[in-house]
Amino acid sequence: MLRHTATAHALGVPVAADPTQQLPRPYTGQTRRLVDGARLLFTNEYEQALLLERTGWSREEVLGRVGAWIVTRGAHGVTLETADGPRQDEPAVPTRDVVDPTGVGDAFRAGFLAGLAWRLPCERAAQLGCALATVVIEPLGTQEYKLLASALLDRIGAVCGERPAEEIAARLTVMA
Repeated sequence: MLRHTATAHALGVPVAADPTQQLPRPYTGQTRRLVDGARLLFTNEYEQALLLERTGWSREEVLGRVGAWIVTRGAHGVTLETADGPRQDEPAVPTRDVVDPTGVGDAFRAGFLAGLAWRLPCERAAQLGCALATVVIEPLGTQEYKLLASALLDRIGAVCGERPAEEIAARLTVMA
């Protein structure tokens, strides 16, 4: 991870840091190198606290070193923060039933990054990520879900409103 991060920085390739697997290790310098200069930093609430402990940096210091810090908060949604902008909270998409949380964080990040790749604003990318995470948490097994654009958009519309659903729908035509 350190080698890939350093190479990406040297080549000017934007980095999305997800230091989850490194945080249990008590190596301050390594954790700092994984995070410093990342365009996006992904953690959950527990990892957020652990990252601050491992780096020795304050929340403000971390925000000054990354483009945006995206913190997933389970049933409470996601928080987006930057050093120079207001904190933005996006709600979780309610689930019918929490069955298997395996892969939910990966699903959120996949939806979020897909939204950014489609040039959606961070708010819409987070909404897509939250909806995708909900789809993944409901069945037993990491790949047992059925992803239908219409169902995904219905969930987004119910929580975020029709306009966000319509903006995201324009990018989901390949899934229909």
